[in-house]
Amino acid sequence: MTTPSIQRGSLRFAVVTDTHANPDKPVRLELLPRIFASIERHDPAFVLNCGDITDYGDRSEYDAYLSTVPQSLRERVWHVPGNHEVRWDVNAAQLYRELFGPAPYRMDRAGLQVVGLDPTQLLQEPGHFGAEQLRWLAGNLRAATPGVLFLHFPLGADHYHLNDQDAFFETVAGLPVRAVFAGHVHRETVYRFNGFTQVTAAAAKNDAVYYWVERHVDGGHPVLAVTTVRVAADGSESRQELTTIPLSGNGSGRLLEPGRVIIDGARDGTARVRVEAGRDGAAAGVRAQVYPQHVFGARAAGSWVELEATGRSRWFSGDVDVADLPPGRHRMQLRVSSDGATHESTRAFEVPAGPGALRERWTATLAGSVQGALAERDGVVVAGSTGGEVAAFDAADGRERWRRELGPVYRGAAYTADGAVLVVPSADHRLTALDAVTGEPVWDRDLGAPVLSTPLVTTLGSTAAVVVSAGRTLSALAAADGGELWSADLGGFFAGRAACDGERVYAGSGDGYAYAFDAGTGERAWAFNTTARAFPYGRLLYGPWDDTVELLPGGLVLFATVARSYAVDRASGAVRWDIAAGCMYPPTRATDDGLLLLDEWGRLQLVDPASGTTTWRTELGVRTLNAGPVVAGGTAWVIATTGLLAGVDPGSGEVGHRRQIGPANTFSTPAVTGSTLVVADQDGTVRGLTLPQ
Repeated sequence: MTTPSIQRGSLRFAVVTDTHANPDKPVRLELLPRIFASIERHDPAFVLNCGDITDYGDRSEYDAYLSTVPQSLRERVWHVPGNHEVRWDVNAAQLYRELFGPAPYRMDRAGLQVVGLDPTQLLQEPGHFGAEQLRWLAGNLRAATPGVLFLHFPLGADHYHLNDQDAFFETVAGLPVRAVFAGHVHRETVYRFNGFTQVTAAAAKNDAVYYWVERHVDGGHPVLAVTTVRVAADGSESRQELTTIPLSGNGSGRLLEPGRVIIDGARDGTARVRVEAGRDGAAAGVRAQVYPQHVFGARAAGSWVELEATGRSRWFSGDVDVADLPPGRHRMQLRVSSDGATHESTRAFEVPAGPGALRERWTATLAGSVQGALAERDGVVVAGSTGGEVAAFDAADGRERWRRELGPVYRGAAYTADGAVLVVPSADHRLTALDAVTGEPVWDRDLGAPVLSTPLVTTLGSTAAVVVSAGRTLSALAAADGGELWSADLGGFFAGRAACDGERVYAGSGDGYAYAFDAGTGERAWAFNTTARAFPYGRLLYGPWDDTVELLPGGLVLFATVARSYAVDRASGAVRWDIAAGCMYPPTRATDDGLLLLDEWGRLQLVDPASGTTTWRTELGVRTLNAGPVVAGGTAWVIATTGLLAGVDPGSGEVGHRRQIGPANTFSTPAVTGSTLVVADQDGTVRGLTLPQ
């Protein structure tokens, strides 16, 4: 069978995505050479890879992927990372950057601005652009040249993989973005909205498929013609025209941007939404819904309300049910459509709180996102950010005590026993001890790999110590000066927090095992296998790689994975009880009533630590990752990933308080001191809230 010729134009390039190269999956590695050989034959100006190059960012996977790319294409393939490159990356994306360079970036090619974006988040599943990257985009796209963007996560069209995609829409509203290529969903779709055409591509892990893009003139206007190409085992190709993307004019849907938007009556259980259609675009329909904040890194069709046109005016109006919304900040999502094009946007609105509710007292902002737990001591709360800022605030009034710039911080800091020193982990390989009063450095230690775990401050023998993991090594350091006491091979990546009972140190690992080490020497005492998965990728996903290990009464230690939680005998490593609750991400909290176990799906239960017997269960109804409960005034406070703060009675499981703190996702365990609860989110916002009496 002969290979069909591809029409030559003024610019030709290819798009591929979701290769998921893994030497343990040879079928995928048979597809990729076929794809790249076909692309090479047609001699593109460049190739765009929209991410998920590998399964989990291991060197062996990158090597396997690169072995399938012909040498003549190596310098022409431009990459952006996917969530699989960074979610479990022990290298904190350093290996990716060494191989492919940093993102975002822009290149000018034959009258196009080609921009690679990176909204992935280290240690997290969904995406987030963040203010810094959006400022970069606004400052680097020229107004006069058509822009082609590529990234891993798709935008709009029922996709909620990017928590701040509405901020992206606002950023590019006046910029010449005409085409967006994305992956992640492993499905081929075309969506025209907000002035550009988005193509999501089928996954190369499942089929020998890629996309061929040619610029040419159609009816006197420049366009990009996109063709789906599938490559058979014998190298022959089948081609199907997918879409044509205009490069000039206003772009599909841009003129549909609404004018005024009025949201009234949220306090009465129904919000009256009135939308003024834009003057320059004839709106055929307008829909509204409460932004589905509960949808976390996924797709959802939503609960849209069709707004009705008001007479012959440009106004559309309708009622949206908000009766089940908690008090606090929300978003109304709007879609204006006409002739196959759409404009998407959001507007903020608030559901007022009743008397005696939580009240926001103060706010502060750090560069980047706050992912790690907040540290608290004597009324002072410390937050660290992925932007490399660490700051201390008075919990009562938000007054900033000090601010220090370090490397990117992804996990929480820890106070020493006397409260004089704060130990901070960072992705620049360093563990830094700061004076708790001034923020001045006391000592720092280069651990040779990104420090992506929460430090444990403990005592080993008679020595005050810090136990932390970096790379695949667990290290015990003297708290006084950072000197090494011992180190141990963890066998895999560990981003959680170890535990110590004076005799042994306990830690999870991405190799699927839970380990105990001699507290004095670091020698391995025992290993407990938490998963039946055979291959490294599966053992990583289903092992205790991100567990906050907890000591339990009666000589037990609690390990958790995404599937089960295990109470293990500290001396022998034998399982004493286990439950089918994946409580790895949110830390567990011991109370006078029992053990509060929270899983990533928002299921909270009170468990007897001796037997594993459950007293009660409560469904919060939203995802909860990395942020565990804190207890104050007889209430357990849980902040969900969606920004919902819930107050739960530890004795009964009854939810007595609910408040939507804001639109940003939250991964940070709060801190509580006195009458103030402090929370922080991925927008870098730190908030002090007055607890109800």
